[in-house]
Amino acid sequence: MKNERSLRNLDSRLTKAARMRAVTTFLTLVCTTGCSRSPELNILGSYFPSWIVCLAVATVLTFVAHTLFTKWKIVEELWPLPLLYSSLICFLSCTLWLILFE
Repeated sequence: MKNERSLRNLDSRLTKAARMRAVTTFLTLVCTTGCSRSPELNILGSYFPSWIVCLAVATVLTFVAHTLFTKWKIVEELWPLPLLYSSLICFLSCTLWLILFE
């Protein structure tokens, strides 16, 4: 009796795992069908992914923000600076990508 119950529990767990695997596969297929083209830019005959361009522009904009922060003397109040500047680069690059390429 106890062995039958444990076998049923094992069977139900396998069934749940199989269902979960099927749902995950279905969602993956549905989500990746929107990737119709690769967002690339032709720069001097070479194709670059658009996120690289957005990252470069965001890095330059972060450097401009840093010079403005030091000019306005608020850089002493901002901390931790590595976290602030890396977050600013991430925010600016994602925003630029959404504005320019979506």
